[in-house]
Amino acid sequence: MKQNQRDLYQSAIRLFARRPADSEYSEKQDGKTYQVQLWDTQGLPFSGDYPHPVLVVRSEETLTQNHYRQRQLQPETTAHEWLWITTLDPQAFPANQVRRLGHDRWKLENNGWNDLTQNWAFKHGFLHACRHRPQTCLPDGTRQPVPNRGLPAVTLILLLAFTLCSAFTLRHSKLFRCYRMTTLEVAHQLHRSLSKFPPSIRAPDS
Repeated sequence: MKQNQRDLYQSAIRLFARRPADSEYSEKQDGKTYQVQLWDTQGLPFSGDYPHPVLVVRSEETLTQNHYRQRQLQPETTAHEWLWITTLDPQAFPANQVRRLGHDRWKLENNGWNDLTQNWAFKHGFLHACRHRPQTCLPDGTRQPVPNRGLPAVTLILLLAFTLCSAFTLRHSKLFRCYRMTTLEVAHQLHRSLSKFPPSIRAPDS
């Protein structure tokens, strides 16, 4: 956004720098403590080509959370700045709600797409992997690959497998719920159990 809509970004920053925060509060979530300062303003035009008014929310936050350092749990505090732009109705979505939605977006990124790309081979190259496909001859004599109708099906199967595996781990797996294993470690445990030879079954004596 800074590169594509620099005028909007700079206008919002100048506007917020001239006044104190509209609200300040503390919030605890998932073992983390946030000290939040919020600014918001309505009616800024998004761009010259698209002058639709938008709501701009700026957040300055200090985040305190525990990390292990030399085998000891110690609190660490870091500072962060966020800027969100939205067309949501400010009456229905106040600034603190916009901030929460903005942070939840990163949870989806980390727990969804990041997991798919890092652990499920759903990389950019996967979407273009079917290059060696049968070719068909066009009326002008040129040849081109046939339409790739199988890749959407493979992608859907992968997404369904990811969803079912995640649901099983988070809602059913005792390894995850009782022993606090990561979902990745649970997947490794399942893979190791499947790779073992099945036990021999003796036929009943006649």
